[in-house]
Amino acid sequence: MLSEKIPKRGWIPLYVLLVLGKIPTATKLQKLVFLIQTEGRVDGGYLFHKKHYGPYSEDLDVDVNAFSNSLHLMETQLVEGLSHQYYLYKPTNLGKETTNEILKTIPEDVKKRVDNIIGKYGEKNYQELLEYVYENYVINETTFDQLYLELSDDLFSLESIWKEWYKDDCPSTLFVLAMIDYQSKVLAKLRSIEEPVFRGVCVSSISELTAKLITLTSNCKSSKECPLSFKPLFYEVSDQINFLSNYCCKQGIIGDFFDVDFSDFLGEGELERLEKELAKTSPAELIY
Repeated sequence: MLSEKIPKRGWIPLYVLLVLGKIPTATKLQKLVFLIQTEGRVDGGYLFHKKHYGPYSEDLDVDVNAFSNSLHLMETQLVEGLSHQYYLYKPTNLGKETTNEILKTIPEDVKKRVDNIIGKYGEKNYQELLEYVYENYVINETTFDQLYLELSDDLFSLESIWKEWYKDDCPSTLFVLAMIDYQSKVLAKLRSIEEPVFRGVCVSSISELTAKLITLTSNCKSSKECPLSFKPLFYEVSDQINFLSNYCCKQGIIGDFFDVDFSDFLGEGELERLEKELAKTSPAELIY
């Protein structure tokens, strides 16, 4: 069966094309897949680096060429635009059938994330997507230095609060402290990372996660309730740290969240407790 021969990552561009019907320009296709992986937090498997038109994946380009020229899942037309030529991608009938077959193996929650990103950005033209991605994910040294200081201050304050709230019988406080420390370690590593897209994705993720932790902290402070009582927000926080951890591992920035040494702020007994808690459950499951 053809669907079994498609790379696991390949379902994303094929599905985007199936939903939209056509995609004008390789730039738009690249940016949509990039946003699905980053903002949709979908582990697609495409690695993006900074090129002239922003984040670019050679792996995605290879897949698109194979889908178009060898597997006949896409129809690729060279169109004469007003100022330059561009590629127009459309799904073939075989492409539609194959994509629908692959979709049977994709979890509904993952497909829903992709649908959300397509709904948000699918109607934008390549120029709008290019400007948005450049502004938010291609971070220069000056911008990074400013964001580094702001996020470091936020994380320092959050760490101080949660250390004060720490309880032996509450795994959620351990988990939050571990997340805060992990983000600080990632930020420190980013200072030596030259790839602006790597910095951009990580800083964006840390900014979003920090904002959620600030909201969680505010809710806990005002209500005095356990963090686990704020299930939707705690789930979002857990989901975000999973994405950041997976991304950092794949890019070689820092180790997995579960493998990082947190001994600089947790005692030996507390570390053993955290390891036991995380060994028997995933972060998102701590909300149940």
